[in-house]
Amino acid sequence: MTSETPVTMSQGYEVLPPKSGKAFPIPCNEWDLLKGNISTLADEPQIFQSTGMLFLGSALATLISIFTGAVSDAVVKNAVVVAWAAVVVCAICGLGCLLLRRQERRLRSASAAGIVSQMTMIEERFERGTGGLA
Repeated sequence: MTSETPVTMSQGYEVLPPKSGKAFPIPCNEWDLLKGNISTLADEPQIFQSTGMLFLGSALATLISIFTGAVSDAVVKNAVVVAWAAVVVCAICGLGCLLLRRQERRLRSASAAGIVSQMTMIEERFERGTGGLA
């Protein structure tokens, strides 16, 4: 921008001119691709973590009940066997949910890394001065 005069709008806003500095001219299709990729990134859902912790908490509570003697065969036949089965099933499901959460986090970070690598390619194209094609 050669002129430093501000533009005045009809509602009384004063628009300041942008500061001069380095910029990357990026084609609109590349910009739209980056915007689309970034818009697919979302906050990590906590469903796997919450469900996994819920299952592990259930397993721990049942395990404590077994060790404290709250579960006995006197009231219900095979109650201890059922309680141990609940501990094992809840522990396996809880650990499975936490492993799924770990995999999902890896996939999301790989997606974010892909967007950053696209942006780095654009930067490198202009740093080399080749003006290569997209």
